[in-house]
Amino acid sequence: MPGAQAQVGEVSQALNSGRHTTTTTRWYWIDAARTTALIDSPGFQEFGLRQIGAGQLAGLMPDLREHSRACRFYNCTHRHEPDCGVHAALERGAIDASRYRIYGELFAELS
Repeated sequence: MPGAQAQVGEVSQALNSGRHTTTTTRWYWIDAARTTALIDSPGFQEFGLRQIGAGQLAGLMPDLREHSRACRFYNCTHRHEPDCGVHAALERGAIDASRYRIYGELFAELS
């Protein structure tokens, strides 16, 4: 992060990873539009969604959840089912293609 003025440590030769220097949580905006951010937090080496089932994912994404109510099937995965409200919204531009791509990647990882 250019200009972050964050303390950084040297890379450990034994572990081939950075040494921990973070002492407080800090939020950094990646882009000027403030649509993407990075959070540097002490004690976190990895973040995951393993506690979430693949079938729960769309309900946790507000932009998909809104359109999933129009699905023909109550257990629609929004991946290949007919009469899917999420697919219909995606086709008419009501859901951003990049958000649906992220949903697909997370769904595959959680499955």
